[in-house]
Amino acid sequence: MTAIKYSKIVILDDDQKGREFLSEIIGGWGISAEGFARHQTAIEYILENDCDLLLLNISPSNVSDLELIPQLEEKDLKVVITTASADKYMAIRALKLGAFDLLEKPFGSELLHHSICRALAVLETQRRSKELMHELEQSRMELLDRQRRLEKLNAQLFETNKALSVLARNIEREREEMESQIALRLRNLLMPIVTKLRSDKDFTKYETQLDMLTWHLEDLTSGVSIDPNVAKNLSSAEMRIASLVKNGVSTEEIARQLHISGNTVRSHRRSIRKKLKINGQYSLRNFLDSRSGPPRAVQSGKPLYVQ
Repeated sequence: MTAIKYSKIVILDDDQKGREFLSEIIGGWGISAEGFARHQTAIEYILENDCDLLLLNISPSNVSDLELIPQLEEKDLKVVITTASADKYMAIRALKLGAFDLLEKPFGSELLHHSICRALAVLETQRRSKELMHELEQSRMELLDRQRRLEKLNAQLFETNKALSVLARNIEREREEMESQIALRLRNLLMPIVTKLRSDKDFTKYETQLDMLTWHLEDLTSGVSIDPNVAKNLSSAEMRIASLVKNGVSTEEIARQLHISGNTVRSHRRSIRKKLKINGQYSLRNFLDSRSGPPRAVQSGKPLYVQ
């Protein structure tokens, strides 16, 4: 009784006593029931109100009222047929048109109650299923919308990352070009001065200092600076050779550039390894690279100054 007491039932029966009888029984269960004699009035009431069940009485004179059932399909209510002249053809037709049940008069209140309870229980289940399906569809649409927004965001992030990568490469290239230009400018400005000082007899006593200055300029403009702690242990000749080794110049090329023999270069290399305590299994170039500052744009070619 509790499950159906808030339901609203419509009784359509042209027999006044029949309507009053059903209204009295249903009202005794605490259920709202409205009775109508004319089907048009009943339909108007159903269309204007949220009804749950229609008790539709069918007699031989109004069998056509069965056609009301499809008209009420969109109103989401159940139809129970009551009739005093039921036959299997009427029953089949009523069920095909969408009736939930058919009760043959006379019927007791228990049978009526059972039929109404079943109809309302099924109706409640169907309504709940529709609500769940609607919620499910809403969730699906929300998920699709979120997916579209995520895909759009991912595409934007991808394009942003591409732009940032290009920007980073451009910045790095510009930095290298700028450092290369600075190195070239230093060489063009300072090396002529050093060369002029070397040719001045008054500066002969500063030959070692000029060698150091030349080497530091070579090291600075070659691309990578050697750790000062390494440089202070080497002679000026060893520093020039170390700078060339660090920049990947072979022993033969060093000898050619410095106008010395290959054996002299190898001797200096051994001396460098000894002074820097480099184990025989380690490469001199790799060691010098590991002791170098941040890489710059390397300028290949001949040393800036060779004595």
